[in-house]
Order: sequence, then structure tokens, then C-alpha cells
Amino acid sequence: MNTPEIIEGIGSIQYFFEDLGLKVNVERMSDEGKAELWVFSANGKGDYKLLHTASTNLMSTSTMNSLSKRLREHSAKIDWTDILTFITAKTMEIVRKGEPGVVLKPVSADLVRPTYHIEPLIMKGVPSVIFGDKGVNKTTIALTALGLLSCGCDYSTSGMIASESISVGILDWEGTEELTNYTLSRLIEAGSIPYCEIPYLRCKQALVDDVERIAKFLQEHSIKVALIDSLGQAAGSDKYDSAGKGAALKFFEVLRQLNLTSLIIAQNAKGEEGKKTIYGSTYYTYYSRNIFELRRAKDTTREDDMHIALIHQEGNYSKKYKPIGYHLTYTDTSILIEPEEVSLSQLKDRIEDTEVILEYLRLENRLCSVAEIAEALGKTENQTRVTLSLLKKRGKLVNPERGQWGLAHQET
Repeated sequence: MNTPEIIEGIGSIQYFFEDLGLKVNVERMSDEGKAELWVFSANGKGDYKLLHTASTNLMSTSTMNSLSKRLREHSAKIDWTDILTFITAKTMEIVRKGEPGVVLKPVSADLVRPTYHIEPLIMKGVPSVIFGDKGVNKTTIALTALGLLSCGCDYSTSGMIASESISVGILDWEGTEELTNYTLSRLIEAGSIPYCEIPYLRCKQALVDDVERIAKFLQEHSIKVALIDSLGQAAGSDKYDSAGKGAALKFFEVLRQLNLTSLIIAQNAKGEEGKKTIYGSTYYTYYSRNIFELRRAKDTTREDDMHIALIHQEGNYSKKYKPIGYHLTYTDTSILIEPEEVSLSQLKDRIEDTEVILEYLRLENRLCSVAEIAEALGKTENQTRVTLSLLKKRGKLVNPERGQWGLAHQET
């Protein structure tokens, strides 16, 4: 047996034994040795035809002996034991090898600080997440960003600015091709984005179970930034893990293998600690790197517009940005998106005054006067002082100077 040509893909390895007219694809591999084998034979004609498929455990001697015996029925001339032993050893070596170590050589932070495709929403090379309640237009905002990025627009009615033109794509577990195209068409009609053509893939299985097909789609269109709509179905579920740790870990592990920048849409829910979290699990927050909550800014009785705001909740590699407000105006054929100023008092929506104050001081990142805090809170100064005193007693705030308030160290 001559050494075969080996081609590594996303979630798959191909072995070409040209002298034997044989090709073996190994897919859906795991560290424990579980894998699917797809065996093809050229039959002397140059075109490969499927010979046999098997879902197997490469590390099980009895299983591999049984498979070898089964394959000898197709061709007794090939030493299937040697073929399968080689494939097992090489596959496990590739699966477990990881990335090589490097030596870090720090330089000026200005030279290596993170950069953005659209600041601050889409940071290059990491998963960025938009989460929020149903009906706050998460997909519409994400499609707007994608459309602007596909054309490299340095101006838009929304105020979003693309740093460059780059290939983008949509991985859709939630909607349909028709509905997504309808939203894009309405954004184009209103002038919110220019005309653009965006590769689209409808997905049904979880990312980890469909990674080969998805990777092929991304490679065919040279996609560098992908919209994932939405996290719940893309990550799948783990019926033995109600906290979602297993599903979250697998999802982000496969996402790293795809080597692209992602903008992920997610729902929110109460997590393990009773706090609002991504998809009801703190693990999705841990593994994400740039997180925004999209909230309805204020109630309206009109059906043809909405006021919303992006709240920067987490930024592993950046400062926290101030809330970004948007005014959406609808018709049956258009969606116009325009920027607008937004205050935290507009975003309260059943949030306690204490939370609004803490969020305001986090964003300002400085000592603030009672008057400034009262304005953000939408309360009188006397009412605000009562809440500030309560937070000080709880150890959340400090009051180092008369009339000046800031976060306690543990809250920063």
C-alpha cells in the first residue's frame, strides 16, 4: 500500500489511494474515535462510485475487524485491514493534534488592538451576538449591517459604517429564503442599504451535525462574515444538560473551525441565576465575545414605526459603547432605518431604577453628579438621591466627593 493523498476539510478528511483506485471519506469525527466512513471505488474508470458506508468506532478492534470482513466482499484483492489501520491512526492524529504553539511578542497595543467590520457591532474574527425579546427587529438590524458590509458603504441612513467591502452570507435556521429576501428588498427600497446580492443557505440540522455542507457553502462563496439566525436552533440541544453547557461548547468549537467572523442572533431568557441571559444559559455569554441586547426604546401606538436601541452588554476586547438608538419606519414595501439619540430612561421597560443607575455609571465610566444621574433616570434629584443612598448601603456605589457618585470597585 502506497501512502495516500490526504486532504483535510472542515469536519472531514479525504484519503486517496490512487494505486488502488480507492477513496475513503471520514466525516463526523470525535475525540473518542466515532466517525462515518464513506468508501468509494474508481473501478478502473476514473470516476468514483460509492462502495460502502458505515458509522463506526475507529478505536474498536472488533468493529473494525467486522468492517474489514464486510469490505473484502467487495474486493478481496485489497488489504482492508492495513487500509483501515492506517486511516484510524492518521484520523485520530489529525483530530487530536490541535494547533501548534507560538511565541507571543507584544508590541504597541495600537498595532494589534481589535478592529471592526462595522463598529461596534461586528468585531473582526470573533462571534458578535445580538439578543433580545421577540419582535424587536434583531434580524432586520443584522441584515442591514450585512447589506452595508457587502457593499462597503461609508454612508447609510442608519448611521452604520462599513470599514470595507467583504464577502458575506446568511445561515438561516429561523426564516425562509422568501421572507429574508422580502426584508432585504424593503431595506433596499427605503434606501437603508444599497442593492446587494447575498449568498443564502437554509439550515435545518444543528451546526455541529451539518458542518460539512455549511463549510462547503462558505468556501464556494468565499464568505468571511456570516449571519447566523438564530443561536437556539444552530446550537441544537443537549437533553442531558439543561444548563446548555454541552451544546454551547460544541457550537463555538465548530464555529472556530469555520474560521470566519460571525454575527449571531439570539433570544433572551432567564438564566441559572435568574438574570436575563442569551438563550437562557450563562454559557453562551461566556463563549461570546461582543454582545448587544436589542430593546424596544419606548412604546408607540403607531404600527408603522418603532424605536429601538442596541445596548452593549459585554465586550471582551473593547470598551463598553453607549446605547445606539434607531428609528424604524415601515411600509409594506420598505423599511427605513435612521439613527436617533437614546437615553437609559427610555429603555427602562420594567427595569428597576437601581439597574438603570448602575448601567449609566458603567457606560460613563467616571464620577457623575446627582443632576446627571437624575436626568438619565428621568426622576427628580431628590428621588435619585434616595436610590443612590440605597445603592451605597448595598456596596454598589461610592460617594468620594459631595454630590459625586461612581461605581464601587466590584461593579466596574
